[in-house]
Amino acid sequence: MKPLFALFCLLCLVLTAAERPRPGDADWFPICAWGMNKAHAPGPLTQEVFDTMAECGITVAGFANSSEELDRIHNAGMVAWVLDDDFHSTFWKGYDGEEVDWWAAAQKVAAKYADHPALYGYYIVDEPKLDHFPIVAEASTALKLADPGHERYINLNPNYAPNGYLGTRGYAAHLDDFINLVQPNWFGYDFYGLMEPGRAETDRHDLWWQNLADAREAAIRHGIPFQLCVLTVGHLPYRIPSEDDIFFEVFSGLLYGAKGLQFFTYFTPDLGNYRCAPIDLWGHRSPTWYALRNVLCAVHALAPVLNQLESTAVYHFQPGEPLTREDAPGKDSIIKGFSGGGTSLAIGEFRHRQTGDTYVMVLNKDLRNSTGISGLQWRTKPTQIQVVSQQRPDKFTWFSGEGTWLAPGHAILLKVSW
Repeated sequence: MKPLFALFCLLCLVLTAAERPRPGDADWFPICAWGMNKAHAPGPLTQEVFDTMAECGITVAGFANSSEELDRIHNAGMVAWVLDDDFHSTFWKGYDGEEVDWWAAAQKVAAKYADHPALYGYYIVDEPKLDHFPIVAEASTALKLADPGHERYINLNPNYAPNGYLGTRGYAAHLDDFINLVQPNWFGYDFYGLMEPGRAETDRHDLWWQNLADAREAAIRHGIPFQLCVLTVGHLPYRIPSEDDIFFEVFSGLLYGAKGLQFFTYFTPDLGNYRCAPIDLWGHRSPTWYALRNVLCAVHALAPVLNQLESTAVYHFQPGEPLTREDAPGKDSIIKGFSGGGTSLAIGEFRHRQTGDTYVMVLNKDLRNSTGISGLQWRTKPTQIQVVSQQRPDKFTWFSGEGTWLAPGHAILLKVSW
C-alpha cells in the first residue's frame, strides 16, 4: 500500500501548472495557505516558493500583494486572494469611521487585477467584529459590483471569541447577521483547538463540534457553502500539529459538509513562539509540510466526490453517554449504534447531488488510538458498502477486514447501497 500511495502523491506533484485543476473544475477544491505572503515568508517570493506551495497541495496561495506575485502563483498552477495595499488602507479608514468612496476604491482595485488569471478574489478582512459588519458589507458590495466574476474574502471569528466580537445573541445568530447583511457567496471561520499537553484540551472540545454544527446549519439555512480555517503552526498555547491532528481537523470539517479549507499558517511568522509551520523560519520544508501534503493528497483524491455531496445528517456516538444529546443519531439515521466499546465516532451522512447515491463518513474522534469500526450497526443492512479511496480518484475498496480500521483522528468515506 505504501508504494502505491507514494506513487499517487508523486503524480500529484509532477503535474504542470496547466494540468492542475482550476476553479470551476469538478476536481478543484479551495485549499488556502492562510497568510500575508509578503509579510510572513522568510525570504523573497520566488517562483520556487509558490511551486513548493502547489506541491504541498495548496490551490489558493494565500494573500498576494502584486501582479508580479500573481504571475508566479499562476505559473505554479494556483490562484490567490489579492490583498491590495490601497484598497486595504481605504477599508481601514472606513473601519475607523472615516467617510470613504467605496465605489471608487473598488473600481480602482478591480482595474488592476480583474483580468489576471490567478485572481480568485479580493481580501477584505479577517475576524471582523459584529459592529463592523455594515462596513464590511459596504466594501463587499462595492467589490461585487465592480468585479462580479470574483469572490470576496471575509473570515469570521470562532464561537469562543469574546462577546464584544460576536454579540450576545449566540453564535448561530452571529452567522445569520453576517450572511443576511453581507450577502456573501460563502462564509468561513477559524478555530484553533489543538492545545499543548497538560493544558485543558477539553475546554474547546465541545465548542469545536458546536461551531461545526452551527456552520453546517447556517450553510443549509442560507444555501451557501462554508469553509474552515484550522491550525498548522505551533504558537501561544497551541501545540505543533501532527499528521493525525491535521487529518482530524480537516476531516471533521469535511464530515460537517465544509467545501473549502484554510490553514493558519503556511509560513512560520518571525514572532513570539511560532514554530514549525509547513515552511519554517528559515524557508525549509518542516515535518508539518510533509504531514499537510499527505492530508491534502487524500483531499484531492476525494475532491470529485466531495464537491457533489450534500450533507443530510451528522451525529456522534459517545461511550458511556445516553443517546439523548443533541448530536445523537436521529430515528432515521442510517447507523443506529456502534458496538465498539470505548470508541468515540462522528458520523456524517450525504446525498450525491447528481446520482442521488448515499455516502457516509465515519471519523475516529480519538487522537491517540486506532479503532476498528466493523461494529457499526446499520438501521437497514446495506447490500454493498464501498470505501472511497483516499489514494486516487475513482478508486473504491471493500469495507471489510483491515479496511474497517481507522487511525487516530482519521476518517473513511463510504458509498452505501441497499
